[in-house]
Amino acid sequence: MLSTAHFRQEIRSRLDLAATRGDQDLTIDSGELYKSLSNLPVSDRWMIFCCNAMRAEMTVTDSLIFYGARESWLTVNYRLPRNQTRPALKSH
Repeated sequence: MLSTAHFRQEIRSRLDLAATRGDQDLTIDSGELYKSLSNLPVSDRWMIFCCNAMRAEMTVTDSLIFYGARESWLTVNYRLPRNQTRPALKSH
């Protein structure tokens, strides 16, 4: 079963990779993130763990993105580099 910690680990991995490439930001969509880890269709029951992880990794420089024509639970633009101290991972 997936947990918030699993999603946070994947977000951090993606952020580290993007920073290594020298990117200035990284946009992550909750539906894509969920599908990449679960290989299952997006489910109301489990999506909360994904969205909680995305919010937990946000800092003051990050922003939510809203697409009027696109149905998405949550899309976040994370700014790089991640100079702010990130919250600790907790296992659930």
